[in-house]
Amino acid sequence: MAEEKVTVITVVYNLVKSGRVKYFKQMLQSVRNQTYKNIEHIVMDGKSTDGTLNLLDKYQKKGYIKYYSEKDNGPYDAMNKGIDKATGQWINFMNAGDCFHDNKVLELLFGENNHDNCIAIYGNTNLVKNGLFVGRFFNNPFWKVRYPFRTGQGFCHQSLFTKTSMAKKLRFDLSYKYAADFAMSYRLYLLGYDFEYINLVIADYDITGVSSQSRYLIIREFGK
Repeated sequence: MAEEKVTVITVVYNLVKSGRVKYFKQMLQSVRNQTYKNIEHIVMDGKSTDGTLNLLDKYQKKGYIKYYSEKDNGPYDAMNKGIDKATGQWINFMNAGDCFHDNKVLELLFGENNHDNCIAIYGNTNLVKNGLFVGRFFNNPFWKVRYPFRTGQGFCHQSLFTKTSMAKKLRFDLSYKYAADFAMSYRLYLLGYDFEYINLVIADYDITGVSSQSRYLIIREFGK
């Protein structure tokens, strides 16, 4: 069975100015360290002006990433641009500060498994702060709750892989400011596609800057 290519998409803007270079490097290393090597790592930059492009150029020359720098209308627009450029069979979104949990995650998911009968794969997520474990993100699948749009949970997209063909078809709805990733997964569910759960910690999600207020905004926005 031929290995399926996985496209990891990272969206950045002014990493140097924001002090996120260290976290970007940690994320990049977690992708580079995967024992599964059929990976395409696309970085979408929003036209940074602070030296970020010099950093990205260095990593592109080493063959670590493919990066593109162009104006966008926010993170979800940049993520759509990444989807357009993806050539893998599966897409995952990984932000600076987030990491794959260990170096065998992708091998365990895709090394000897056939996921032809599903449109999305999701697993578990550890929540970390300053590199330390602080808890677990609890997936709340749409089919397990009475009012899905009120949960504010769904899946953590760092631990979600979506078939590229479907991501290209649906794209993120830019009418949402906070909830477009939640909305895309919910649309897949409404269309009747299967989600496959893998009992594996896939990603370590950095909660720095994430508050209960932002989660409330997701619930409120999607529930309109």
